[in-house]
Amino acid sequence: MSGTIVAFFCQDFLYLDRMRECPHLLEALALTIERLRKKQKLTKTALANLSDLQDCYIRGITKGRRNPTITALYAICEALGVPPDEFFRMVSAEMEVLGNAEKDTA
Repeated sequence: MSGTIVAFFCQDFLYLDRMRECPHLLEALALTIERLRKKQKLTKTALANLSDLQDCYIRGITKGRRNPTITALYAICEALGVPPDEFFRMVSAEMEVLGNAEKDTA
């Protein structure tokens, strides 16, 4: 029981540490989804319908304000017709670009 309580209280700290390691993750997800969505000429509403997600959830993700679940990301990948492994490679590449841009401006 105490292990469960400790794990619960440590989740926020672990999440914050991980986000420090990947500060551009949500922005990279947003940019990748937006690029793929526009390439397929889909509206955000159409993407929401195809992925069976709420429109406001898709809008939050594409603005970098929402931290989507892995289930949501897989649904978005399916709606966009992109294999998840390819999608995550694109996100990783975008994170690298964003990180390099940050270093160049520092």
